[in-house]
Amino acid sequence: MRDVFTDAINSPPGRLAELMLHKLTKGHGSELSDDVRLRLDRLIDAPGKAGLLGRVRLARDLPFLFEHAPNWTTSRLVPLFDWASPDAASVWSARKYSNYIGSPKLFDLTKQSFLQMFSRDEMTAEDLERFAEWLTTILIVNHTKAAGYPLLETEARSALRKAGGRTLSSVGHRLAVEMQGAKSEEKINRWQNVVGPVFRGIWPLDVELQTPAATFNLVRILLATGDAFAEAADAIIPFIQPDESRSQSSIFSIARADEALYKAAPSKLLDLLAAVVGDAPLGSIYALREVLSRLRSIAPVLADSRKFQKLLSLASQH
Repeated sequence: MRDVFTDAINSPPGRLAELMLHKLTKGHGSELSDDVRLRLDRLIDAPGKAGLLGRVRLARDLPFLFEHAPNWTTSRLVPLFDWASPDAASVWSARKYSNYIGSPKLFDLTKQSFLQMFSRDEMTAEDLERFAEWLTTILIVNHTKAAGYPLLETEARSALRKAGGRTLSSVGHRLAVEMQGAKSEEKINRWQNVVGPVFRGIWPLDVELQTPAATFNLVRILLATGDAFAEAADAIIPFIQPDESRSQSSIFSIARADEALYKAAPSKLLDLLAAVVGDAPLGSIYALREVLSRLRSIAPVLADSRKFQKLLSLASQH
């Protein structure tokens, strides 16, 4: 489906905005020349659809414009993102195509509108998924680099709750990528000081928001925790919902996990399997028998437990 930004980049106003942005890359100083300012003002103020398309094209490059012309951007472009503006939904939708989030100062200027966006019906699921990743990324860099973005974990959690469960898969994906990026010797530190605190801080506690759609990425986080697996499992497993029966992707990913994960905390891995499988029909879960076989070879005592035997009955014979 075409969106407003797609229309903008293929329109004369959009191409004019592109030309103005190129002029900025060749300029010097922290503000605009009179000629460029005049042209940008005319573009911003143009009536009808032409003006909208020009504003939408500029919105994508809000961080770039703020770096090169902070005063003009603050007075002319930032107000478009306020939900009192008729352009707000369009410029926010264009913003998701930005190459980067922007500085803490820029984020602060649009913070309230950004957080309000998660409860707006005008925003598509794709938009909200992208911005949920932004929320997560901001908090990650605050933990890893003391970046100073003015965002509290409680504010992020509130925004995610307003969006419902549809954004949680994106949050899980971003946390999984962060966890996967840690070297083996960094896993415990990354979990305890970055991924764990962010997860606990922003993941909604509401039972009705936990959905199978997020399960795969929650499992991805756990599979990347290395020596921190047992601690991470205690935090994450309570939020896991049974995997979607047709995909069973989480079980397949566990079946292919490193031997070290199985050895890290066998009983916790069994708990994870039980959460992922849930009350599936007997003999319906592919790859589960392989996982249980690997687990039995590492911790034979678990094979006699009621939980293990129940899971064995759910495993496919194939």
